[in-house]
Formats: sequence, structure tokens, C-alpha cells
Amino acid sequence: MITPAQIRKKAQKLWESGRVLQAALQEKALFPWYISYRKPSAQQQLDDFTEVRQWVQTIQGSSKQANAGGYSVEYKTFNHRLLGTQQLPAKICFSSREDLLRYLGRVKEFQRILSIAEHSCIKYPVMREWLIAYPRLFMKYQGRWSRLLKVCDYFILNPRPNCYLRELEIALLDSKFIEKHRSILMDLLDLILPVESIDQQASSLKQHGFERRYGLKYEQPLLRLRLLDPDLFPIQGLSDISLPVEQLNRWEIPCRRVFITENKINGLSFPDADESLVVFGLGYGVDSLSVIDWLKNLEIFYWGDIDTHGFSILSRLRHHFPEARSLMMDKHTLERHQALCIPEPENARCKNILNNLRAEEQALYQQLQQSHQRLEQERIPISFVKRRIRVI
Repeated sequence: MITPAQIRKKAQKLWESGRVLQAALQEKALFPWYISYRKPSAQQQLDDFTEVRQWVQTIQGSSKQANAGGYSVEYKTFNHRLLGTQQLPAKICFSSREDLLRYLGRVKEFQRILSIAEHSCIKYPVMREWLIAYPRLFMKYQGRWSRLLKVCDYFILNPRPNCYLRELEIALLDSKFIEKHRSILMDLLDLILPVESIDQQASSLKQHGFERRYGLKYEQPLLRLRLLDPDLFPIQGLSDISLPVEQLNRWEIPCRRVFITENKINGLSFPDADESLVVFGLGYGVDSLSVIDWLKNLEIFYWGDIDTHGFSILSRLRHHFPEARSLMMDKHTLERHQALCIPEPENARCKNILNNLRAEEQALYQQLQQSHQRLEQERIPISFVKRRIRVI
């Protein structure tokens, strides 16, 4: 048997779901809205007669009929075999939206929210479908809605502004607000901005996705590299350099080969080599190299751990540089250093299908998936590394 407290909880849940606002925007009828509940059986009426009578009185006492507001109760007359004629609540409902709102004390709040929603639809007609689809999300942000629309207004007038968030001049709004609301702003900007103002390749917030999607500047990831040939030094003695990817793309280093190594210490200890440089410490971040156009004209070698993730990164690099070659990631290197292998943790193994491996690499990758072996780069003696670099 349902209690007035449970009825209120169900009514509150309906409000929080956004369906009341949704129905208003759609101009569809949501009311009368009936509340489901378990009715007392004939046996329960007999066994718990006093409790059932008290329940009926409680439901009546909190209803619209007794208080000129709230839920309505429809009664049905039953002929009980032992108790005789009984009149019990058969249906409980809110007859109208106004009844529900008054019951919850939400009349003024609803009027304000509906007004904000309607104003948004007048300003940006394409927003109506979104508001109908996501009323709950709109209600979550309705207290900040006017500020969110200010951001939308700015991007309409200044598409792809090519500046940092910190530099946006929006009246009575600071960049921290935008940073905290990038997710909802992405929904809204996708609705109102023309297609040509949106970079569809940036589809999430990861890796500065908001900034890339809407033409803002962002902090570029730093690439660390070592020039392995003194003839490449821009200044005498300057060999170890960290700089943003964008700047490296503009600085076409006159080299012939690029080595990429996953491990930082191996990048620092990588042997000297003519017309060569080494980039290191990227891991799965090898994607960042794809924007460096001049790399496509060079010989590229990738040296990673001989484990499932090492080959996964190699496959990922080949997506951008199909001619990239693996280095010291072969069966000979593995067998030569068998005693230095350790198990690859079961919960950290790569199980993906890798489409960009050569036949011998694919065979070794599948072998590692079975044997769970792992030969980390730093376990290979530096003398072995130097010999392999010399014969390339």
C-alpha cells in the first residue's frame, strides 16, 4: 500500500526526469498522470482490517479532495465476502500539470524554466529539438543558461577565433566558466554553428578536443628529441631539445633518419649516428608526430618494448607513416636476451587486432600473446644497441 510520502517521491521523480517540461515544449498531454501502486487484496483487507482503514484515511487526508490541491483519488466499491461493501482507492493521479506543480511547490520555477527554454528556441530555433530530447540536462544547467548562450553568441559572431580561451572577450564571463562547461557547450555549439566552423575530426574533449573542434589555440604537447649528429646542432653543444609539435613542424631538420624510442632513458643514451635524430618518451602519443609533414620524407625507425603494447604502438605509428621500420623488435633479439625477459601482466596485455604489422612482426605479436613474454628496451645491453645502429 502506497503512502503519501511515496506519492510525493514519485511526483518528484517525474519532475526531475524533465518529462513535464518536455511535454510542455512538445505541446503534448502528459496529464492526468496515474501513479502505480499495489492495492490491498481481499485477504489483506480481512487480515489487516485496521491497517487498511487507516491507509484509506491517510490517502484521503493528503489528497486534493481534502486539501484543494495535489493528487486526486478515484474510488471503487468492492463487495467483500465477509466485510461487506468496501470503498477503496482504485486510482491515484495528478489531474493536471498545475496540480503537480502546486503539490511540489514548483509553479514559479516551472514558469521561469519554460520561459528560458522558449526564449532559447526563439533565438535559436534549432535548439527546440535538443531541449525536447534532453530536458533533464537543460534543467541541470538552466541556472547558467544565459551565460551558456553568451558563449554561443560569441562563436556565432567569431567563428574559429584562433586564440586561447583566456583571450576570449565575453561580457561578464571569464574563461574558467567555459573550461568548466565544455561538455554542454559542445552540444550547443554543434547545434548552432555552421558545419564549416566545426572540425569534425575532434569529436571528444580528450587532447584539447574542444579547442580543436571550434578553432581555439591550446597548449601544444612538447616533443623531446636529441640530435645524434653534431652537424645538426642549431647552436654548438645544443643537442637535447623540447619544443611544441607545431614549432617542430616549421623547423625542418636536415637529417636523413629519425629513430623513435618509447623509453626516455633509451632516448637519452641512444648512440650517435650520422644525419640522425631520436624522438623519445611518447608511448601511445606517437599520433602527435602525424602533423610533422617533413617526417614523411625520412627513414623512420621505431624501437619499442618487445611485448604486446610495443607492437600496438608500432602499428599505430604505421597508420601515419606506413614505411616506418621496427628496430630490435624481432625474434632474434628476443631469443638472444631470453634470460632478461619478464612476464607481461595479464591485466595489461594488448588483445587488439593489429592491422599494420609486417608478417614476421605479426607472428611475433601472436607468439607474445600466447607466451606472455616481455623484453623491455632498457634490459637490452647498450653494446648490442650500438652494434645494431651501426649496421643500419
